Amino acid sequence: MNKRTKQAIVYSVIALLILVAYLLIDGWGMFVNSFSFVKDNSAHVSGGEERIILENMIGMYIARLGYLVAFLFPIVLLPLRFHISFRKNEEQGIKSLIPYLRLFVGMMLFYYCLTLGTKFPHEVFTNYYSSGLWLPFFRIIAAFILWVALIIDWKCAWIFLKSFPVRHTIIFKVIYIIAIAVISCMLVEFQIGSKMNMTSNMLFFSVLYWIILQLFIDLLTRRIKIGAFVSLGLAFLIGLVNDVVFQFRGNYVMYGDLTVVRTALEVAGNYIYKPSLWFWISLSVLILTVVSVVLIRIPKAKPIKLKEAIIRGVCVALLVIGVVVSFNTGKLYNNVFGVGWDYNKNVARVGYLPYFLSNMNSIQSVELEGYEYNLAEQALNTVEVQDNDTYTYPNIIIIQNEAFSDLSILYDIETNADYMPYIHSLTENTRKGYLNMSLTGGPTANTEFEVLMRSTLNFLPYGAVPYTQYINDDLPSAVQVLRNQEVPYHTVAYHPYYSSGYSRTNVYNHFGFDEIVFENDFRDDFPESDLPRDYLSDSADYRRVEQMYEEYRSQSDDPWFCFNVTIQNHGGYTQIYEPAAEDRIYVTNFAAPDSLNSYLSLIKTSDDAFRELIEFFSQCDEPTIIAMYGDHQPTLDNDALEALESYAGEQLNNYYVPYVIWANFDIEEADTLGDSEHEPVLNTLSTNYLASTVFEIAGIELSDYDRYLLNLHEQIPAITAIGVWDREGNYYPSIDESPYEDELSALQMVQYNLIFDDENRLTDRFE
Repeated sequence: MNKRTKQAIVYSVIALLILVAYLLIDGWGMFVNSFSFVKDNSAHVSGGEERIILENMIGMYIARLGYLVAFLFPIVLLPLRFHISFRKNEEQGIKSLIPYLRLFVGMMLFYYCLTLGTKFPHEVFTNYYSSGLWLPFFRIIAAFILWVALIIDWKCAWIFLKSFPVRHTIIFKVIYIIAIAVISCMLVEFQIGSKMNMTSNMLFFSVLYWIILQLFIDLLTRRIKIGAFVSLGLAFLIGLVNDVVFQFRGNYVMYGDLTVVRTALEVAGNYIYKPSLWFWISLSVLILTVVSVVLIRIPKAKPIKLKEAIIRGVCVALLVIGVVVSFNTGKLYNNVFGVGWDYNKNVARVGYLPYFLSNMNSIQSVELEGYEYNLAEQALNTVEVQDNDTYTYPNIIIIQNEAFSDLSILYDIETNADYMPYIHSLTENTRKGYLNMSLTGGPTANTEFEVLMRSTLNFLPYGAVPYTQYINDDLPSAVQVLRNQEVPYHTVAYHPYYSSGYSRTNVYNHFGFDEIVFENDFRDDFPESDLPRDYLSDSADYRRVEQMYEEYRSQSDDPWFCFNVTIQNHGGYTQIYEPAAEDRIYVTNFAAPDSLNSYLSLIKTSDDAFRELIEFFSQCDEPTIIAMYGDHQPTLDNDALEALESYAGEQLNNYYVPYVIWANFDIEEADTLGDSEHEPVLNTLSTNYLASTVFEIAGIELSDYDRYLLNLHEQIPAITAIGVWDREGNYYPSIDESPYEDELSALQMVQYNLIFDDENRLTDRFE
């Protein structure tokens, strides 16, 4: 062992001892608190719980030591290795005192920065990190850097650093790859909800992925800089895309969203992205790092030999196998649960990439433990079949209105006029209320799925988009129920936008629609007045529905069904909608941004269009029933949300939208929608029950599955991706936590048979 190696070992050991001593001082309060807690609660803490508390404390200390080594070890090591020399020198007078002055000033600045604004005594660095207090966190790092800057012998250090990549190539590569991986992780997380504030153990995994990527590229190319550029560029892009999507939709990108990229691009032009402070921080970090990578001179690789090529090939294969195996077993992302309904919070807690990988693994295939098709059949047999010879066959129109909602149930807002006056005025032959949704902000197709398949997303992995992932064959949808009536319905699907969205053409064919209509050329086929914000208006949409009905009625007397997905109110409300002065809606009890007033004006326009549609079919001689509901709450921009923040109501979530069921014949009337005189009644109907409810009101012959759902609705009126509600209004976040585990497990068996059991599907019971 040569002298340099011995010195390096000695300096490293001393640096570690300094950090351990610092850790003991840093965490003394945690030691005391942990032991005091166990002592004070000895009567209530069992031996096993005491062990868990102490194990957690030790685990926290190990994590702290890891952070100290990762962030501060190089800073501590530098002045030890390249310290100021205090040997006698030829300098005279004040110059000879400069080293001592530097040391004194450095220690004073170090102490000052370390204690400035301290909130937790003796709990610095890692506690600040885990508590999300970034200014103290960076201030402590700055304290060490100042100390180093003032006492290090920079001339000696510079000479060493210039030669380090050549003389210690392997060590340099390790440090280089880890540093780029940490910065790549920062570029993602700075633009995601975590802001690098995920739990300690998950930070390791978030950095590990970028290490793996760089190793893979280096093994293939033998160019470490290529891996750095790919890692940095990809990380910044992932962070930016998620920042943009979050602004537009309120959620981050999950694996299922990758299947609808084309749909997203089609509407992207109607949004305006506003870079946040964290975007500029990330961009600055990216630029500085790229400049550093370009300037750092790395020795050129020697010509590769056969032996090295073989070793690299084997390493690549082992790396790929290791990633695949660890991904399938969950080890690659520490088995975090990537299907929680509030995944924005989960992303902030565990980091984006671990959660994304978990989500990806979860929704690839759906399996139900303990599933047997005969159990699904038994569940359907619990409902008695009632003979009825008086079925009616009215025309049925179901309208899924894009982002149609009532913000008054979420926020205490006052407006210059009612933005849903016509819907509020409807009473005769009308049922209306609030519909429990499984999603907010999108994707629209998931609400379509729940309605047309009469199924709930509660039993599917969160983040899944069934239209693009699971609908690959013909399925017994609500459409088939109508086509199998004694007098078959002619069924139409209509969406006034591009046919490519969410693979709707294929899905609608698999659902059994007779006719599928899109407006691929709507910009040429409709006048500018029908295209507010470059989307087809609800008024123009409904006129098209009326036209299709009249055209079909001129050819046939069979009952007619139309499923219409509108587009007028699609997100991107910063693209201001300016209606006529008499139709403009604006908030009066606080200063609302234009985007919020624009959205409310759009809702008023939708209300007017719905009035026109009802007036048309009021004059129709044939019995007709029309159901209209919103697909989700809107995704408002940050300015609107900030303005609304102080006026939040008492509702726990924003998963409610209005629904209206109207008929031009006698039906039982009900109004739980609420207006200025009535409080809204919530949790009485969820999306998976809607089609069955409309069919029952229409008086058509119901399938066994529809009867089963309506029977279940009496006991459990709302089942969504965020939980279930019983008839008393009690909320249960999961099946296991509810007293209806048997009933919900049976429904889960039935729904699995409906969607996934191709071999034993009970088709005749569903249609």
